[in-house]
Amino acid sequence: MGTKDKPAPFDCYANALPDEPMFILLARDTSAPDLVDAWASGRIYEIATGKRPQSDMAMVEEAQDCAKAMRAWRAVHHPNDWRKPKSS
Repeated sequence: MGTKDKPAPFDCYANALPDEPMFILLARDTSAPDLVDAWASGRIYEIATGKRPQSDMAMVEEAQDCAKAMRAWRAVHHPNDWRKPKSS
């Protein structure tokens, strides 16, 4: 799981081509953890159906860790938010 100060192994800035569009989700966005989890679920499906290599599971695990960290961050920084962290 990466942060601005400590990029993760699958850091989009480092891996992006010079003119490649990208979209960044921040933990302060209430939808971000659920969207990251949805991406991870989609990638798991693609791995299971042979559309993506099994090695992509490392990226999925990083995304799932990121979603969990986003929820934890929100619990600290936005404790009165209507979205409560999912229990693990």
